[in-house]
Amino acid sequence: MATESRVEDWLPAGEEPHATGSITHCAILRNDGICNVSLPSGEIDAAAEPATGVYFRDTRFISKLCLSFGGVAPVLLDSKQLPFALTAIFTNPAMRLPNGQVLPRQTLIMRRQRVLDDGLLEVLSISNYYREAVDLELRVAVEADFHDIFEVRGFERPSQRPAVRHEETSDAIMFASDGRDNLERRCRIGFVPAPSHMDGAATFLLHLEPRATAEVEMRAFFESGQAMPDHGRAGLQAAARVNRQQREWLDASTRIVTDNEVLNAALDRSLLDVRALETMADGMRFVAAGAPWFDTLFGRDSLITGMELAAIQPDVLRQALQALARHQATETDPVHDAEPGKIPHELRWGELANAGDVPFGRYFGSVDATPLFVMAADEYLRWTGDLATIEGIWPSLERAIAWCRQCQDRTPDGLLAYARVSVAGLEHQGWKDSSDGISWPDGSPVEPPISLVEVQGYLAAAYAAFARLAKTLERDSGDAAERMSATLEHLESRFSDPGGLGYALCVEGSGEPVMTRASNAGHLLWTGAADPRQAAEVVRTLMEPDLFSGWGVRTLSSKIIGFNPIGYHTGSVWPHDNALILAGFRRYGFDADAQRLGSALLEMAMAFPDYQVPELFSGDRRELRVVPTPYPVSSRPQAWSAASVPFTVISLLGIEPLPGDRISVTRPVLPEWVHWLEVKNLRAGQGTVDLLFTNNDGHIAVEVENIRGDMEVVLSQSVRPPMMQI
Repeated sequence: MATESRVEDWLPAGEEPHATGSITHCAILRNDGICNVSLPSGEIDAAAEPATGVYFRDTRFISKLCLSFGGVAPVLLDSKQLPFALTAIFTNPAMRLPNGQVLPRQTLIMRRQRVLDDGLLEVLSISNYYREAVDLELRVAVEADFHDIFEVRGFERPSQRPAVRHEETSDAIMFASDGRDNLERRCRIGFVPAPSHMDGAATFLLHLEPRATAEVEMRAFFESGQAMPDHGRAGLQAAARVNRQQREWLDASTRIVTDNEVLNAALDRSLLDVRALETMADGMRFVAAGAPWFDTLFGRDSLITGMELAAIQPDVLRQALQALARHQATETDPVHDAEPGKIPHELRWGELANAGDVPFGRYFGSVDATPLFVMAADEYLRWTGDLATIEGIWPSLERAIAWCRQCQDRTPDGLLAYARVSVAGLEHQGWKDSSDGISWPDGSPVEPPISLVEVQGYLAAAYAAFARLAKTLERDSGDAAERMSATLEHLESRFSDPGGLGYALCVEGSGEPVMTRASNAGHLLWTGAADPRQAAEVVRTLMEPDLFSGWGVRTLSSKIIGFNPIGYHTGSVWPHDNALILAGFRRYGFDADAQRLGSALLEMAMAFPDYQVPELFSGDRRELRVVPTPYPVSSRPQAWSAASVPFTVISLLGIEPLPGDRISVTRPVLPEWVHWLEVKNLRAGQGTVDLLFTNNDGHIAVEVENIRGDMEVVLSQSVRPPMMQI
């Protein structure tokens, strides 16, 4: 294990390493805990394209997977990344074959289909359209380097990299490496049929008569050797199986269907992106935060994703709550910023995390995951009525609220603040956790301990949620109600900025409020913590041109020193941030602003390639480009960004659960280009209902269809009561 001094020497800037270069041109396929990052053709070559590879549990297992006709690269004609598979089609350049025959260009067609199931499965088919028979050499070059994900992201490991062992049999190549964490990582790549010979690559000598087709299947397994299937079309069967599983997941979810087919495709793709990130690890099922960089359990991300999808697929939130409760901190551990009751920031399974070379194996350096955990439990119960799950995690909820109390009591003004304890941990521990994400208007750093404005809203909402849960379960809530009221008073006295921003970004250790124009205060409206008068100032500020780009609200105003439209948290646009802001606009009755923001977010989702919403994108003004400018290393699929698309629609429609298996629909609004919208299989408690919304020149009519179970739908014109009510 690493020594504490080694941990202390790492990351003096106080942030995780960010990948360099760009992956905007890469195809990313993710399923069953496996992530493929390749060129659109499917080619993988980490030496030339450093991010490419096949990853599993924070380790790159395959670092090269390249095809050639006897060393001659094929010509890519087209490729397509589907939610369940990567497909590509190639032809040949003019080339001389091993027997001396000259093969004219464009006489061979090679098709590739890659799918991730319990491993990586790939089917290659090669067809000969030459007038003569062809003796062709197909080479599949495969390498494994077992690089840790943090190495790929730029971390220089403090020790020598373990050697990679390589073994070949008649039909397979095996790679293995013994990590510093005493785990052996293995990769087995098998071929059907068996290659003609192995020489560091699998070489197939194919005899193709005119119009004949040959097939080669490759199947790669990670961590443990598994038997190859005894037939040659397992890859095609796996594609059909994964596609069927994805469709079943969609069918089990609340579905949103509109008269706009592009929006329908974007909504389905967003749900399938969440499904793609489902992961089973250590007996837990959860949705990972995002591929490839954050392909693991993150407390904040998982909880917000679950709350965004509470009306669509509440199991996502249940799994997050149970997984995070299982890993809640039970003792003080300064190296990992852990304290009893804290909810994890992230869990990692890679070699460097396991060996202690990075602190993120079990890391607790987030100030907001713990109050969000309590908020999320209440939101889950509101939608499902599932008391058994809440009973099961009740001890964790009690420990979480106890940590909130203790942390709040450390500050003289009763705020929830953070200051990293681990010198290797994160400097900033809210959702904007890059080293420059929180600053004064002149760009100078904010000194810890730092009290973020949105975190005070989460805290007040957590106390309110805990009091409601305790009342429902007939448990003691202690002083939760009083704490909620006091937190709201502290929020107004320390952060409010009448006639200005509405609220300060944060309060620094000196006690001074930091009046930086940023998106954070929008989350106060989502939680219901904002004073209505201040809420109006927040909405006005966020929708001014320096913050609203036309595609969404920027993380930081373009008026601020340090603004950068492609800075990670310094001017970019984050879909999840905007979806929460939009929900806050609706809660406080700012329907016109919500419609404007919601229309922009849905148009953004429809504008990205394959309708795949990334982690973040550039804050460039919309009028500069007809599509959003991508951020170079955005994770995609990314859970809370994908979930933001259906959540945006649910918020625009004003759909909320009420006690007793009831649904409330409050003042629905729609983009003007959506003429009708249907919500199918909407659940609350034990009942389900279908709702039809019709847009008649801005007037939205609601029709209740097909109620199943004891369900009631309430149509309302009232602003939703603040979450702070108990």
